[in-house]
Amino acid sequence: MIRGVYVLGEQGNMIYSKEYAKSDSKASMVEFLVNLTHFLKTVDLEEKTEYMNAAIARIFYAQRSTFTFMFVADKADDANQIEEKMGDLVESFMRDYANLATANQALDGFDDKVDEIAVTMVKVAILGFAGVGKTTTLHLLRGETIPLVHDPTIGVSIKKLPDEINNANIVLWDLAGQSRFSILWAKMIANAQVVIIVTDSTLENVLRSKKLVTLVKDEVPDAKVIGIANKQDLPTALTPERVGQILGIPTYELVAIDISYRDRLIQIIRRAILEGKADAKAA
Repeated sequence: MIRGVYVLGEQGNMIYSKEYAKSDSKASMVEFLVNLTHFLKTVDLEEKTEYMNAAIARIFYAQRSTFTFMFVADKADDANQIEEKMGDLVESFMRDYANLATANQALDGFDDKVDEIAVTMVKVAILGFAGVGKTTTLHLLRGETIPLVHDPTIGVSIKKLPDEINNANIVLWDLAGQSRFSILWAKMIANAQVVIIVTDSTLENVLRSKKLVTLVKDEVPDAKVIGIANKQDLPTALTPERVGQILGIPTYELVAIDISYRDRLIQIIRRAILEGKADAKAA
């Protein structure tokens, strides 16, 4: 996922910048990019997009006329896709905004164009049997008030996650867990990049959920599959480690009615997305 987009002028001045990921070292990154821009003035990129590795990120850069364009992206991102996005950005800027930037005028509409190019759509499916806490998990992720009364999902509930996972536009599919809807599960998880299998951490439910793991691996073999051992506040709950052993997938603890779990769950999903990209790239 793209962490930041930058356009710099001839003197290394920052014409435009947008960060999609929070960083404690923004000033250091900007200083590095400015210095890199000065260096790039001494080489001929032949209008190509190139990249270099830096710590946990990868910096893509291109030059046109007096402008330098940079993406800071995750190392797991497909380089060809990022280069394609860079090409779209450069083309749009040079066509519609270069003259405005040269005249030090406002780049009206450019921010929306950057979002259009940089933001990635990611489908995350939440799968599990009835009553395990899938919809409560969805409310937790969206920062919504947890309902006091259980209202079973009918069919599928599709909700967008607030923009908190870098520049990924996360769309959550909460699939009904009642057995009468099981014939829909295969279709509903199609094209999901991440599938979250939620259990209530009881041995009975975890054993039943093994067939969900098999379903996902058969229907969407390229998806990253993770387990969520919900209801860890109950005395009979199996540990996440034990649940993971039974399911055969990485599994994490959760108390979906506890708001303090929200940030860590978001980070788990973010990591699953990145690991999924890395796995796909290695394959």
